[in-house]
Amino acid sequence: MQSTESTKIIENSIKNKDFKNALSLCIEHSQSLNKKDFYYLTSVCYRYLKEPKKALVNLDKLIQINPTYGRAYQEIGHTNILLKEKNKALKAYLRAVRHNPSLQSSWLGILALENKNEELIKFVEQNVIYLKDLAPELKTVISFTHEGKLSRADRICREYLRDHPHDIEAMRLLANIGRDLNIYEDAEFLLESALLFDPDNPKIKYDYINILTKRQKYGEALKYAQEFYNEDPKNINAMKLLSTALFRTDRYKEAIHIYNEILKLEPNNTDVMLSMGHLYKTSGEIEKSISSYKKAYKTDKYFGDSYWSLANLKTYKFSESEVKSLDEMVDDVYVSEDERSFMHFALGKAYEDLNEYEKSFNHYKEGNLIRKSKSLFNVNDFNKECLNQIEVCTDDLFNMKSEWGSESSAPIFILGLPRVGSTLIEQILSSHSLVEPTHELPNIISTALRLNERKSQDIKSRYPDILLSLSEPQLKLIGDKYINDSDVFRTDKPYFIDKMPNNFRHIGLIKLILPNAKIIDIRRSSMSACFSCYKQLFAEGQEFTYDLKDLAGYYNNYVELMDHWNKVLPNQILSINYEDVVNDFENSVNQILDYCNLNFEKECLEFYKSKRSVKTPSAEQVRQPIYKTGMDYWKNYEPYLDDLKNNLKY
Repeated sequence: MQSTESTKIIENSIKNKDFKNALSLCIEHSQSLNKKDFYYLTSVCYRYLKEPKKALVNLDKLIQINPTYGRAYQEIGHTNILLKEKNKALKAYLRAVRHNPSLQSSWLGILALENKNEELIKFVEQNVIYLKDLAPELKTVISFTHEGKLSRADRICREYLRDHPHDIEAMRLLANIGRDLNIYEDAEFLLESALLFDPDNPKIKYDYINILTKRQKYGEALKYAQEFYNEDPKNINAMKLLSTALFRTDRYKEAIHIYNEILKLEPNNTDVMLSMGHLYKTSGEIEKSISSYKKAYKTDKYFGDSYWSLANLKTYKFSESEVKSLDEMVDDVYVSEDERSFMHFALGKAYEDLNEYEKSFNHYKEGNLIRKSKSLFNVNDFNKECLNQIEVCTDDLFNMKSEWGSESSAPIFILGLPRVGSTLIEQILSSHSLVEPTHELPNIISTALRLNERKSQDIKSRYPDILLSLSEPQLKLIGDKYINDSDVFRTDKPYFIDKMPNNFRHIGLIKLILPNAKIIDIRRSSMSACFSCYKQLFAEGQEFTYDLKDLAGYYNNYVELMDHWNKVLPNQILSINYEDVVNDFENSVNQILDYCNLNFEKECLEFYKSKRSVKTPSAEQVRQPIYKTGMDYWKNYEPYLDDLKNNLKY
């Protein structure tokens, strides 16, 4: 019998209150049931049969294999009520709704047990009312979304919207599914549509501003966040959105003020403590950054991101007690997979600093395995993408359209792999009086996604083939839009930097819409570049870094695609080796400035004296003079890198 059939039969027995039969069926079908269903259904049966200790044994096993399963914590709550363990029940219900906010029984359980925290009671009451009024289909959508069943959630939500086309909550939930699937443009469109129907809905406003931030439309996000905040300055969500928007637009003092105001209202808000740490890191206030990160883990010792953020400073050394605590927590079955991955990466750095490279590698590997299990990256798909660029973007295309785009010569693109020295090149150039540093702008990738839009999934992707048919006015319009969209990050300097590493995949598009743009390809030796990526936990994207074979495949395609760009765009791209910059710094700086048609300024040699903000993992490193110690650091890990070494072609 199939697992789903067995599950339905057992669930029907439970609904009919035939618990002994349901338990017998669980045992009888234990081989056909998946482990999650077996432990969950068995524990439910034991609870109803008034055998709570046996129920908890099965629930412990369930949590070990699925630590983010909200229904498991709800069942722990119900079982502890049976044991008259009210505090344990309350904690379990709180964890249940954190992992799955559609669990109405858990919200009601919290309401029955909590009698002191008025803010929490108010929040719980709001959620109880929300779920009570929500259509059953949409409750299922929320549940599936939080259990990672995004395709099923998407299907149910779309079917519901066909029958209820103006249901704004369904639009909002579908937008959030799009956000979780990284389809940000669709999510933004849905939320814009929902706002037309209900412009005063605070949930839609909140999600809309969030998606604008996700799409790095920071100017728009700030505008709407300020309006939202002005309507209700004591609204915590409005305060959070405004502080984030201020941070993203480099208004740090104002952001810190709002963060502090939030902490007065929510003194245990670890996310705000973490954000303050990031802000202080960006502005070079490292002691304050460390203090904020530590405050976060002292408030919640299981807050994994705080430990990784300390490690990600690159200069912080964990204490013996911190390492011991992390070692214990990564083996704790109640730690969620996401938190565990943060802790593994932090321990990788901790043991790296202790020169215990085997332990260090094992932790990097475990952290990456957790991330890989949730990743959609496929190296074969990436290979096809690169081949498609090579087939479409030929000499003939550039010869015909070489002068068709925007006339602007303002952009300087720095691209390549992440963690290979792009921030160093950015710091050198941004120390020049005529050059504006910006961010890792998403505009080129967003443009490629817009050009790729399809009316249905079975239609072939339009990009990059569409580049063949774009007219001169269209290319100029797209190029000018890119320039205009960058204005929010610029002052009056004539040049600006776009340091998005993945733009190497779109150099054809860049040179068609911005033929006068400068492009700098920064490289590092293949083993050094790839291993540096492997031990870095990126905030988002860069999913090719979770596996050594994927890294090798990605790097091979990168080299071959760059060879193609240099062939069809001769003398238009400057290739710089990180090792050359380190070993012959002054000549390398002059080479970069000459390529960009910039006069020499000595400040470019003293880039580390710059006080500007830096928003990358190497923020603290590039505030130091050039150092050579890390160039062959990967050799400490060489015994464990066969999958990388054996698959690299270059």
